[in-house]
Amino acid sequence: MNTLILTGMAAILAALGTWGIRHAPQLAPAPLPEQERRHRTRVLRRGGIACLVAATLLLAAGAHALLTAA
Repeated sequence: MNTLILTGMAAILAALGTWGIRHAPQLAPAPLPEQERRHRTRVLRRGGIACLVAATLLLAAGAHALLTAA
């Protein structure tokens, strides 16, 4: 059961991270000055990458739970 929960959470985080990375330029507010807009885009992409890293860790934890289950 833990494996399913961890894998499901990993899938959701991976989808969110991928979506965030792809749509970062559209999510940054348009009325900002160009330099601030580029900065916000980088911050949003960094958040997407953090989601992908967390998803990888959750997948590893799920695999560990699956392999150590008795």
